Amino acid sequence: MVKSERSSVEVIEKKPVLPEVPSFAFDPEDPWTETLQMGLKRADLAGKKVYEVGIGTGTNAAFVLSVCGAAQVSGSDLDPRLAELSETYVAELTPELAHRFHPVKGPVSLIDSDEALARVGSSDVVVASLPQVGEPNDARVTAIREVLSVPLAECAQNQADDHIAHYYPWTVFDEYPFNAVGLGLNEALLARVHKHAPHAEVIMTFGSRIGSEVIFECFEANGFRPEKLSSQIVQQHSGTDISFFVALEKTLQGSGLERDFVCHFYADKQGEHRLSACEALSRIEEDPLAPLFHEVCVIRGKPIAP
Repeated sequence: MVKSERSSVEVIEKKPVLPEVPSFAFDPEDPWTETLQMGLKRADLAGKKVYEVGIGTGTNAAFVLSVCGAAQVSGSDLDPRLAELSETYVAELTPELAHRFHPVKGPVSLIDSDEALARVGSSDVVVASLPQVGEPNDARVTAIREVLSVPLAECAQNQADDHIAHYYPWTVFDEYPFNAVGLGLNEALLARVHKHAPHAEVIMTFGSRIGSEVIFECFEANGFRPEKLSSQIVQQHSGTDISFFVALEKTLQGSGLERDFVCHFYADKQGEHRLSACEALSRIEEDPLAPLFHEVCVIRGKPIAP
């Protein structure tokens, strides 16, 4: 309570209202965030300039500043609310370091704005956790699924806020070869970083449902030498449709290549009972409440010298 000097009326100090937290924004206890932060601790970020694509609530920015000792953190997000929110949260979580955080305001897809490209160009490391599943209602994804008689999960038809956290517009990234296995958005970022910041490393989080080997190939094809920094088996998000991965497997059936590409799911937290995507689908069709697991890993890509 604060008394005004001009009257005896007591005025209650109002706490500033925080911006809305979108339902899909990363939580520090989320296993994806946890795995990413495990990897970031091992990435030797002390004294470096870091740019995060998908800044979210600023949880990772505060972590990189306070725990990893980064000299500066910048970042952007497709959702324009999150730049303001992250700025507020970083100021609350690490007030003494908040002057080192520089969010790019407005909606930014990947790093496609002048300010984002400028900051990425002066960064040592680019961090990202991007979707790896094509938008279920994408016209071509739908056509492939229908031809292969792959059912779409009911939950995937719900156009909730968290769609942008789980899915990306598949057809838009068809120019990228690895879009065929759901890495189009990730490959687009790798290509942009390689072009605009050829000296920078990338650190990215993946749900390794297509296997780490394929993800490594994507890094190498785009000029980066990959290494796995952290990994753990996590439970499949109940709202994520897996028909995309089932369609990938079914596309190769009868081609002679079906043994070379099998998705990686598990029936147990220990990762001992492995399932293909087709087997995983059968499992949840028999019991919609059956738990399903997959690996989440953090991969660092170091630029390959020309």
